[in-house]
Amino acid sequence: MERRAAFVLLGMLYLAGTLVTVQAVTYTGASVVHEGQPWTIECSGLKPDDMIRWTRNGQSLEPELASGQLVVNSVVGTGSSTLRATHATGNHDGDYKCSPDSNDVFHLWIYFDVKIRVLTSQDTPLVMECANRTAGAKVAWFKDDVPIYTALSDNEDDIKLDNDTGTLELLKSDDDLLGNYTCKAHNSSTEYRIVPKPTAYMTESISVVEGEKLTLVCGGKQSPGIKVSWTFGDQNYTRSKGRVKIGRDPEKGIYGTVLTVENIEMNDRGNVYCRVSYNWSDFDENHMAEAHTFLRIKDKLAALWPFLGICAEVVVLCAIILVYEKKRNKAELEESDTDQSPDTKATPNKDSEVRQRK
Repeated sequence: MERRAAFVLLGMLYLAGTLVTVQAVTYTGASVVHEGQPWTIECSGLKPDDMIRWTRNGQSLEPELASGQLVVNSVVGTGSSTLRATHATGNHDGDYKCSPDSNDVFHLWIYFDVKIRVLTSQDTPLVMECANRTAGAKVAWFKDDVPIYTALSDNEDDIKLDNDTGTLELLKSDDDLLGNYTCKAHNSSTEYRIVPKPTAYMTESISVVEGEKLTLVCGGKQSPGIKVSWTFGDQNYTRSKGRVKIGRDPEKGIYGTVLTVENIEMNDRGNVYCRVSYNWSDFDENHMAEAHTFLRIKDKLAALWPFLGICAEVVVLCAIILVYEKKRNKAELEESDTDQSPDTKATPNKDSEVRQRK
């Protein structure tokens, strides 16, 4: 009994050690930061033997740390580490990890003070105003840093510039009109980014074996700055949570277009949606796109049942053959015994009979 109790105690200690090993770290900090503003990410819950090495999208931050663009503060024994920057730039957008021993990530969004407008046939004419413009002040419009009429010399009929109000109108939905627009007035400027309506698509259905990993990509025509939200299991996700991970498409570099779910369960069966727009609160069908797929879950033993059925058929067939062979051998043995019976009877001695007659 004492030996058994000792084994049980050791098992409980091993289990406790395992639970501590898989304990996740936690991140705190603002997830959306305006360009040029400072930001801080704090990682806590680290174990004493965890390696602290900050990465962004799986890449080392050593060059930025060496140049002073980023600063790491880690206090030994506190189980926490802090990464900070004094000025947010576009390169800071991404997934951050404080330790390679952890699977959890923190996504930092860098918000650009650019007015994003979606150009569709339903929205034309699209009007862009020059903000902070004083009455009567002259303005100058640029497209991709080139004077507007020079940049759109072949599309002058597609635009209209009102010199009195300083507004610029795009009269048609034309791909040549897409790009970055800047209105410059005295001591002020306003930036716009004209983008096409996004599109989204996924396969109509997908099948995953229970216990395996699901990976979905929200494809389509999407521009930088797009925001992607997912609906999985009646819950909405814009960032990773639990076994649901939101990732970046390595080809397009757009965050949020990849959904992965670890250890798929049978009750995960159902519709999965992805929605793309330039503003999570903009549900205008002319500005956003949606796609969905139906997720089917296969029993992890489903592939085994046909094999087991074949094995059962083989066993039954072998049993039938064995029984048949037994019966046949028995019948042959009985028949052989019957054929030998007359031969074993005594036959009269013909020579002695001849002598007696004499």
